[in-house]
Amino acid sequence: MMAAHVFTNPTLLCICILSFAYLQFRYYDSAAFDRNIHFSVTTLAIAGAAFFSFARGISKSGSRDGLADRLRFCTQSRVWSLVACVVARVFLNWRVTCTVHCSWDGLYAFLPFLLVLCDHADARPIIHLGPSDEDPPHRAPVVRNAGLALLWGVATSDVLLPAGNTTGAICPVGMYIERFVPLAQLVVLFLDAVIITSVGRLRQVNQDQSAFVCLYFGVVSWASAALLTFTTIWAHFDTTNAKWNVLLSPLEGRDIAVDGTVAALGLVSGLALLSSFHTHLVSVAAAVIVILPFVVSKPLGWVLAVVFSLFGAIGIAVIASLAFAAVFHLCTSSTATGASLHPELALTRSRYYACISAAILVIICRATFVNRQGDLPLSPERTMVTGQQESDSWVAAARKSTSLAAAVAGYRARYGIPPPPNFDVWYEYATSVNSPIIDTFDQINTDLLPFWGMSPALIREATTHLLEHPALSIGGLIVQDGKTSISPLVRGTHRWMMDSVEEMVKPFSQYLPNMHLAFNLDDECRVAVPAEAMNKLRDEAQAARLLAKSNPDPVQFSQSTNPPWGTSFLEVDEGDESVWNVWPESFHQWSKKPIYSQLISPTCPAEAPVRNRQWWNRKARCDTCASPHMQGGFVHDWNLSGDLCHQPDLAHLHGFLQSPGALRASQSLFPVFSQGKVQNFADILYPSPWNFIDKAPYEEEKDVPWQEKHNDIYWRGTSSDGYAVRGSWQTFLRARFVHLTSKARKAINGRDMFRYMINRGTHKDEGALERETTGAASRQEVVPNEPLTANISFVGNFNRCEERECLSEKVTFYGSADAEPPESVDFQECWQHRHLVDLDGAGFSGRFLPFVQSSSLPYRAALFRTWWEERIHPWKHYVPLDLRLDDFWDVVNYFGGVGAKDGEAIAQAGKTWANQALRKEDMQVYLFRLLLEWGRLIDDSRESLGFSFEYQP
Repeated sequence: MMAAHVFTNPTLLCICILSFAYLQFRYYDSAAFDRNIHFSVTTLAIAGAAFFSFARGISKSGSRDGLADRLRFCTQSRVWSLVACVVARVFLNWRVTCTVHCSWDGLYAFLPFLLVLCDHADARPIIHLGPSDEDPPHRAPVVRNAGLALLWGVATSDVLLPAGNTTGAICPVGMYIERFVPLAQLVVLFLDAVIITSVGRLRQVNQDQSAFVCLYFGVVSWASAALLTFTTIWAHFDTTNAKWNVLLSPLEGRDIAVDGTVAALGLVSGLALLSSFHTHLVSVAAAVIVILPFVVSKPLGWVLAVVFSLFGAIGIAVIASLAFAAVFHLCTSSTATGASLHPELALTRSRYYACISAAILVIICRATFVNRQGDLPLSPERTMVTGQQESDSWVAAARKSTSLAAAVAGYRARYGIPPPPNFDVWYEYATSVNSPIIDTFDQINTDLLPFWGMSPALIREATTHLLEHPALSIGGLIVQDGKTSISPLVRGTHRWMMDSVEEMVKPFSQYLPNMHLAFNLDDECRVAVPAEAMNKLRDEAQAARLLAKSNPDPVQFSQSTNPPWGTSFLEVDEGDESVWNVWPESFHQWSKKPIYSQLISPTCPAEAPVRNRQWWNRKARCDTCASPHMQGGFVHDWNLSGDLCHQPDLAHLHGFLQSPGALRASQSLFPVFSQGKVQNFADILYPSPWNFIDKAPYEEEKDVPWQEKHNDIYWRGTSSDGYAVRGSWQTFLRARFVHLTSKARKAINGRDMFRYMINRGTHKDEGALERETTGAASRQEVVPNEPLTANISFVGNFNRCEERECLSEKVTFYGSADAEPPESVDFQECWQHRHLVDLDGAGFSGRFLPFVQSSSLPYRAALFRTWWEERIHPWKHYVPLDLRLDDFWDVVNYFGGVGAKDGEAIAQAGKTWANQALRKEDMQVYLFRLLLEWGRLIDDSRESLGFSFEYQP
């Protein structure tokens, strides 16, 4: 028996079970499963080496000539047919993985059923590697085994469908390759059944020819690995397909090596067990190991108490366990007379008891774990109260200072260094416009801290470098002797941005030192510095700030710099188009391709989850990824929700991370001022020109009181949050949101909306939902409002996409390729609706401030952060949403129903605060202070600079 010279059956069984359990534990967050071909090559190569080692060890006492004969036999066509099945299976599984969100859950549970059919169809062993006097084994009744295996498949799939939590990824409508993924799954399933049946028959018929069997498996493994390797290397020349790229990241290499080794152990031990156990038993046991943890882990928070209170369930579970124990006992036990039990009888009983025991077990799980979910919606009341208390505390601290002396003292206490020169002018300006915030500008301190680790001369040189390369889409503002001007080489389409910035700066430009400023003209942020380099900069920054802190006599801005600001870009001929083709080596194009692993992950600490995990499954929801910032099912830490370092699953759930439209980014620190940024980027935030000049204005005269607004969820927009290539749009934030709400467009009251939320994972259609909710108790008895409806749609044509993707988006969201897209509506229409949803576009959303200024209730799901992030607060001024949108139905069910009064209060609080802290004057107060701080940073004597009462005029 293969490996029997080294391991016993119990040892092999333990290795097999532990291997499958480990791979199941690692399944979702291991990069190995995202790199199917590389993972398969590694597994097959290691398994082949093990088989050859076993063959050599077993045959040491045998004839070498016989081994050579068998080696020649193993190269014949029968081997290559099995190799072809293995290779085809790997490639089809790779295709399924690429579009896993279109796959069918639970389909693999029908593998035992196909094994029964294949076993029955194959009336003879596929290969006899050695002489045998035994007759072909008698076959158990196929109907009984097939029925039991089918029972197992139905029971298991019934568990997986409702228990699975999905991300809302979209499978496009129409004849696209994604729609054929279930067919590919069926072919993979069939190939697995053929491979397992063939291998199992080979093992059972040739139990006395272990060396030759090992040699045969070794040839199959290495031949398959070699063919896959050749194909992968050849596909490396297709650089557009990242999944075929030979180059691996360190994380991917580690996961493939570790998990490939474990998979090889499971493969070798499983094949060894096939000499003693039937393929049905091994496959069902492996499936139980894989499926049970999945089912139990979903409701683990409360299910244990339920299980242990149900004595009937415990009793059946014990019976099921004893049945499994009987399976293994049957294979080694003796009859009452002492004669050995016939091997085929043991195998027949083993598969019989395996199927029926496993089916009973999953039915128990289905009845106990899944159907016992409560039907009460989650309430955000506790999270809301906490958020409002935190907001009140922040506002009280932010406006604490009532005099210049108090503001100076507060600045020193908060930031550890003197305020910048001309702080008194800034204070007078802020108080003259009634700024409610005087003390708390932590965003500015956070953004500028790394630049304390760069010398002033290097910062000035980096700014000049940016302005010398207009291909980077950077606009320059020049402040010289108190006057402002805009640098040349700004495209006409973006000139309005620089004009707006200049308009913001002019009222206080006379108090600024001479400086050149580089403003990002694109929507996407630009600077992502790896964590190791950023930590070094911050360490050097702290040392520089210590010198500034210890300076007893701060002085004013210097009158000159050494070396002076570079001005070569000011002399460029604007008609010379060649300057637009010069590309600096420090910036790279990241457009239309995933950026998470190469650009985002390096910005995180070495111990962060994204540096150690890779959540590849676009369909499955990662509960632990959101848990650090979620509490009770709702966002409780908005700042932390924007940190990507603990959220590897977002790599596939946001357009900016999966396929940005125009990202030109650097991994070195550059002084780029941006309107918005992802938290892991190092851009310097400043107030957006879009909001300053009211590109999307709020016209108060067109607003209506809360009671007169439609009680509906309202959103209109375009698919602008990424550039759709190779199906990437199917997990974009805006697409997922519109698809999520498409089934709730009809009038649904509060009770019905919750029922839709409960049933959204069970694949019920709108008709089924409508039939269920007909006659249900309406919540109108509690909340005297009109029914809550969903008024959500894309508008216009899809144009940020490749031709195939544009067409698939149109068919999916508009119904057909010939459909007329909905027209854009007047922005002021928003104020007729109570619930307004704000989502990221290509960058930050410019509509959010008008939403807050209105008397409607804004909901916000955003990865991008802006200048006002610290001064406007979740649950006090708006309702935060997690980017996965799992909390969406719960919050709208609450604020559109029993919590309507709370929703009105949040809307009114946001409106009041926006009129105090988010005005144009507040934008200028923020920018004035930011540029004073920046002026100190770029001064050669910055450690000596600061505000002092001694040099006040």
